[in-house]
Amino acid sequence: MQGKTLTQGTAGQVRPWKLFVLLLVLLGLAGCQEDSGASRAASSQANEVSAKRLDNAITSFRDTLGQSGEGSRATGETSLATPPILRWDAPLTREDGSRLYSSDISGYRIYYRLRHEKGFDVIRLPGSADTEYPLEDFTPGAYEFSITTLDDNGLESRRSDTVFVDLI
Repeated sequence: MQGKTLTQGTAGQVRPWKLFVLLLVLLGLAGCQEDSGASRAASSQANEVSAKRLDNAITSFRDTLGQSGEGSRATGETSLATPPILRWDAPLTREDGSRLYSSDISGYRIYYRLRHEKGFDVIRLPGSADTEYPLEDFTPGAYEFSITTLDDNGLESRRSDTVFVDLI
């Protein structure tokens, strides 16, 4: 019996299954190009969201320090509307648990140091009314602060929990 085998083809003739495979490949590539465009758009949106989150985090950090940055993040320019301020609440009880009236407070002591230093410096604040201290005269650096209360008998409380402040 004479005839053609299935594996042979005539010259210049393209088999239908080859056309089908080529068509699938071309459709797949066209779909990839559309996905690539969508990926670029999604990437651009993700970058915008990320930039907004970074700006919000920086604003929150500055607010925590009492600084409000008004300027461009791109240029790095900031202006301080108010200096950073250390604030605390006056204690209501003594260490033994008894009541402490504001009239019994004769002042506060602020202990501070740069984090890499060993010893603390002390700022003495007379009176009980002020429970804040501006940090405008401090040089930039990483500081730690703690506060004690002095009563009218000259007794000093234990130091408060340490507060870490990075002045920039």
